[in-house]
Amino acid sequence: MQGSMADEAALAGLQAEVNCPICLDDLKDPVTIECGHNFCRSCIQQSWADLQDRLPCPVCRHLCQERHLRSNTQLGRMIDTAKLLQISRSKKKRKEERHLCEKHNQALTLFCEEDLEVLCPLCTQPPDHQGHQVRPMEEAAAHHRQRLSSYIEPLKKQVADAQKLITTQDRKLLELREQVQNWRRKLATEFEHLTQSVEHEQEAVLSRLAEEEKDIQQKLSANTAAFISHISSLKSLLKVVAEKSVMSDVKLLTNIKSVLHSCESLKPPAMCFVQFRREGCSLPPQYSALQQIIEKFREEVSLDPETAHPNLLVSEDKKSVTFVRKRQRVSRNPERFMIDPVVLGSEGFDCGRHYWEVRVDDKPEWAVGVCKGSLTRERKQSPPGHNRCWTIQLHNGDYVARGPFPVILVLKENPRGIGIYLDYELGQISFYSLNDRSHIHSFMDKFSEVLKPYFCIGCDPKPLRVCSVRDYK
Repeated sequence: MQGSMADEAALAGLQAEVNCPICLDDLKDPVTIECGHNFCRSCIQQSWADLQDRLPCPVCRHLCQERHLRSNTQLGRMIDTAKLLQISRSKKKRKEERHLCEKHNQALTLFCEEDLEVLCPLCTQPPDHQGHQVRPMEEAAAHHRQRLSSYIEPLKKQVADAQKLITTQDRKLLELREQVQNWRRKLATEFEHLTQSVEHEQEAVLSRLAEEEKDIQQKLSANTAAFISHISSLKSLLKVVAEKSVMSDVKLLTNIKSVLHSCESLKPPAMCFVQFRREGCSLPPQYSALQQIIEKFREEVSLDPETAHPNLLVSEDKKSVTFVRKRQRVSRNPERFMIDPVVLGSEGFDCGRHYWEVRVDDKPEWAVGVCKGSLTRERKQSPPGHNRCWTIQLHNGDYVARGPFPVILVLKENPRGIGIYLDYELGQISFYSLNDRSHIHSFMDKFSEVLKPYFCIGCDPKPLRVCSVRDYK
């Protein structure tokens, strides 16, 4: 009995070795790939059909460099031998096997289709299986063998589909690696340029500082030399005066006019004015980085009168807007704001990086930033709704960053202008104070539609102005 079980296990192991890992059937025209695994020639060719250079093994995921498929004729002969052994074993097994019913000790010759159980003739007696469809075992076996066969191709197809999905994921993984490498190279280039710009700016500032130091040193040296000469004149005159004062009356008064004139007309030398200009060596922390943003991504933003509230007066050059008490005669437009004093920019951004500046000066109320292009169709009110706008706002004396949720800002000084930087792909909107180019606040979000510059003017008569590109020069 143990020998028979061992033979059966060995035959099962051999059968597993001659199965294709892709179709799970006997290997047909077996081939061996670079890593040593075997497949049907047609199966591995189909698995690699959509791939170009990197060819993963479906078993171990080893990346094969070439499509070279080495025929394995020895394995083909082993498969034929395994089939003959399997057939011989099956025939012998059917002859040796004689299944008996555990309950009645009778041969199992029938099959119940309702309960899907093998029966002996005594098992069919009432009340068990009464009214059930019972048929001879050979007939039932043929029927269910055919039924099981119908599952083979769908299961093989599912295996092939799953294998294709794995291949697709491998291809996507390679594409992802290439994209990340390209993006990493691009970022490295940008950071290198930024570093070079910062170093150049540092050299320029230090050079100006050295020149200013040299100029001040020269002025101080000139002042010192002038006073050394003045001291020498003072000492000479002091000696004359001292000697004159102890002379006899005649000698004292002789030439007294010249001595008195020298004493009264002697004045200290004019000094060169010296003042260290701190602005000559003052570099705000983010000046260089922001300067790069301004130079590369500045936009010529203009105001869109078709979106302006009726109480807003947009200038002819579409750069300035003012709140007026008298409502303007305006055309009916679904894009126009009718509740709050808001106007949008004419430009829309759905990709890339962009920078523009807005002068607010001493206006008591305002809000600037970006909003979704669909804001006017969805809701013409402000403050903006959740994830519709990203702005910096001055209201009741408080500065607030309004995005998905408000953030109270504490600023060292009131900004007279705001720089706005949008990086669409990165999902970043940053605000800078034009007083010293310092960073105020940044939003991080995901954008999926067109964004437009947003301006809420407030109800005071002071204008708000969008800077032109020429203003940067």
